[in-house]
Amino acid sequence: MKTFLQNLVSPQVPDDIGEVHVQWTFPEYIQRARSKTWYFVVIVLVGLALLYSIWTMNILFAVILVLGTFIIIFQSFQAPRNVPVVVGQDGVILDKTYYPYKILKSFWIIYEPPEAKYLYLNFKTTIRKNMPIPLNDVNPIKLREMLLNYIEEDIEKDDEDFDETFSRMINIH
Repeated sequence: MKTFLQNLVSPQVPDDIGEVHVQWTFPEYIQRARSKTWYFVVIVLVGLALLYSIWTMNILFAVILVLGTFIIIFQSFQAPRNVPVVVGQDGVILDKTYYPYKILKSFWIIYEPPEAKYLYLNFKTTIRKNMPIPLNDVNPIKLREMLLNYIEEDIEKDDEDFDETFSRMINIH
């Protein structure tokens, strides 16, 4: 039973995914320099939100605020780890998770250096959100030509997801 649950929680990466076409690594998150003003504004906003949650007796909101604040603080003291990406003949491996092409619907590439350089994978199931993968120094033309052999390109998409833009704007990631 334990093995079954481990395989369910952490899918196994196959030993052979065919020919490896492209591989790279990217940092788990980007450590951005934050000014004292940024910290002051965040502290004031979190403080006001905490006061509101106490005033409305919304304990769950207060707990979520405190946990989110601790995560951001601890993350700022920790170096990001490098996440490996392998694009092969049978699918994509992101970190320790394997995504075969049969579960992927389409892809698109947003390449507007230096700010936005992402490969987006779209899943066939509507439950899963689009997955952005930072490209770093990968040649987007070579990657696009290789992926076109296996899945469709969504040429209508030409902007990065709102949450990527927003997190960069407010300097969270």
